[in-house]
Amino acid sequence: MSDPQYVNREDEVQLAKLLRASGPWMQRHGTSLIYVAAAVLAASAVYVYVSRQPPATARESALLLAANTPEQYADAADNSVGTPIGNYARLREAEMILQNALSSLFTNRKVGTEELDKAEKTFKRLEDSRDLTNDIRLRLLVGLARIAESRCDGQEASVKTAVEAWDQVVTSFPSEKTFVELAETRKKKLDQQSTKDFYAWFQKQDPKPADETGLPQDGPGNVPPVPQFPTIDPLKNLSPTLTPGTPAEEPKAEEPKAEEPKAEEPKAEE
Repeated sequence: MSDPQYVNREDEVQLAKLLRASGPWMQRHGTSLIYVAAAVLAASAVYVYVSRQPPATARESALLLAANTPEQYADAADNSVGTPIGNYARLREAEMILQNALSSLFTNRKVGTEELDKAEKTFKRLEDSRDLTNDIRLRLLVGLARIAESRCDGQEASVKTAVEAWDQVVTSFPSEKTFVELAETRKKKLDQQSTKDFYAWFQKQDPKPADETGLPQDGPGNVPPVPQFPTIDPLKNLSPTLTPGTPAEEPKAEEPKAEEPKAEEPKAEE
């Protein structure tokens, strides 16, 4: 009985007996079994579909669309941390804080400096987020570069920091022509001595709300003088024949023209 053919034959016989024995049961419960199997497959399909769908974002989207202040954008970002909606809301929060900071630097230096620090922290917080799109990362780098330049005091160290920040924009997104041109322009400006002189002067100022002019009749505001800018050569566009110290020739007065004698009219014959 150890021959394999007998073993296989016995297995086939047992299988046939099992099928014959289960025939009546399948006739009674076959339909129910099919329904149960179909229900299990349907439930599995629904589970797989739901598990692969992104989470609902109706509430987060509503918060983002309704936001128009840094605080409201912060609320929208806090409710969608790590999502595209949350990242964009955080970017708008940082950009609005930065814009407020730059305006305050001219009217209230203390508040402007505090808002500048807050803007940098918000940008840095966004930088640590995951799954940032290229558009958001580009605007993030531009924002950090603007902060670096606004802190420039005309000294080599701060100028170098600002230039490196704009360089980061160029090297990270060389195909973004508009922003690359902006970065290159700012780098050239920062290299000019007149720009360094202005930033050195500007950082020494400490404007306060009380320094602002209320009405035109109140007179000029308490604003320190702006540093001297390069002078303009008034002789640059004059004729090359004229040199400094050489008086220009006065135009000659036109001589009156002699009146031509009028021809006598012929007299009529009597």
